[in-house]
Amino acid sequence: MKIINLLIIVLFNFIGAYLSYQWCYRMIIAKHRTPELYYLICYGLCYFCFILISIFLLNKIKQPIGLVICAVPIGFIITLMSPILFMLIVEDNNKLIFNLNFIMGMLGITSMITLNFIIYPAILLCCHYSIGGIQKISNKLTLKQ
Repeated sequence: MKIINLLIIVLFNFIGAYLSYQWCYRMIIAKHRTPELYYLICYGLCYFCFILISIFLLNKIKQPIGLVICAVPIGFIITLMSPILFMLIVEDNNKLIFNLNFIMGMLGITSMITLNFIIYPAILLCCHYSIGGIQKISNKLTLKQ
């Protein structure tokens, strides 16, 4: 049962990543012809973190409203981490630019572009209800036997 739960979490996170990437692709990549590799690295980091956090949250929080309340800020923060880490690792010359105003601006821009603050709570709710439905079905099947 734990493997099925893990597969559900990974499946819905991949679907969310695809939706978010397609939205971002239409908004930025196709219009400005920026390299897709940067966005793929960003999404890989974001959704790897989202998968790990989803496993933790779905085990700890059982109420749907609690999942949504936790997922919205996580959707903002995780989306913000990838561009900042990329700039800190790759760009050596502009490290003085990191102040609170820049970080808050970056948070707003990346969140609005990727829509992860909307997609991630939806992913958690889909996982929550899918796992709950599968558990109910498996309980009914074991009671019939």
